[in-house]
Amino acid sequence: MAVSQTPGLPARPTVPAQMAEAEIVTVVAPGRARLPRRSAGYALDRVAQLTRLITSLLATGSSIDQLAYRKSLEARAPASVKALANDLACYAGFCGRAGGIGLPATEARIVAFVEDCEGRGLKPATVGRRLASLATVHGLLGVANPVTGPIVRDALRGFRRRFGAGQRQAGALRYGDGVGGETAKGFTLSTLLEACPGNVAGLRDAALLSVGYDAGLRVSELVTIACEHVAEQEDGSGLFVIPRSKTDQEGRGATAWLSPDTMRRVTAWRLEAGIVNGPLFRRVAVIRTQARPARRARALSELQGNARWDPAALRPQSAKPAAVTYAIGETPLTAAAVRQILKRTARRAANEGLVALFGDDLEAAIAALSTHSLRVGLTQDLFASGEDAGPIAQALRWTSTATALRYGRNLLPSSGATARMLNKIRE
Repeated sequence: MAVSQTPGLPARPTVPAQMAEAEIVTVVAPGRARLPRRSAGYALDRVAQLTRLITSLLATGSSIDQLAYRKSLEARAPASVKALANDLACYAGFCGRAGGIGLPATEARIVAFVEDCEGRGLKPATVGRRLASLATVHGLLGVANPVTGPIVRDALRGFRRRFGAGQRQAGALRYGDGVGGETAKGFTLSTLLEACPGNVAGLRDAALLSVGYDAGLRVSELVTIACEHVAEQEDGSGLFVIPRSKTDQEGRGATAWLSPDTMRRVTAWRLEAGIVNGPLFRRVAVIRTQARPARRARALSELQGNARWDPAALRPQSAKPAAVTYAIGETPLTAAAVRQILKRTARRAANEGLVALFGDDLEAAIAALSTHSLRVGLTQDLFASGEDAGPIAQALRWTSTATALRYGRNLLPSSGATARMLNKIRE
């Protein structure tokens, strides 16, 4: 039995006697309950971590250009600073094993680092990002960049040739049947939406997946959506203002369109959760209590001989139904939480028999899903619908068509331009 709640007001459920065995559901609006603390680790200060790493790798007599260092970090998004720190930590680990001076590095040392990464099983795309971060660090030091040297480029080319495989792409989460005239296989957006339960957490998950697909959002854009960014139009659709993105660090902003179905899901989530303003997608803490049967009053002689004296054990006890409380948080979801929602919903869809995947195929399909799957899926659906790379790149806020073409390369042949043309003339 769900309990409706006026936004901003605490819920006060009542329990009719004839429904004592039912589960009581209560939704507590944001700010009305303290959410249980998670046992996860703590967040690192990435700027401090990066500074420590650079300082520990510097040769005697070298120093950081403080002005360039400060301005370079100001120009980068937090995710970029985190990537820079992680990449330099990998290089610092190599320096600890190999010994010698870490920064500034010679071309020979960078080549040795590439070979070390290959020996440890890293992929070429990962090593390429490591080298890009090392190039940035040398720029902060105001010294020559060894990463662009011909020996380093040849070492990376050889690594890629030996690896013999393209960069792994996130599994595409396409809409489902009807897009591009093909039958969908595996996980689709429609399947995951069907697997979302009707409780408040399920309403959130369905709204989150719908918004992420319609707007082709990166996870950094998805978790920063505020209620003030979404406006409903007269036809039921919505306009969503993206204030800042990976390719728009200056905050010029962009606007995306949301379907009427997505807007209905967003509205249902907001009403059920009592969200008036602030972050749209938030943590939902689930607190469950077990049912308690009724008990008559007992005489002292009925207690066990070794029982502790407790007057409450003699008093009658009324029945208490099972209860679940959904406490709505005040802060936005994290990228890790979005990833968990995606994989958990996929697992539920498989358990409910909504996809024909089993065993290793099922595990591989779930492992391929990531926070980028919605963006990849929308891109492939746009290609399948006959859109060109230029408009797709513009719609998904890419500065060039290269990424759009890369996302569309794994599209099924039956959805490609050749298939669309030949279907008309060679039936």
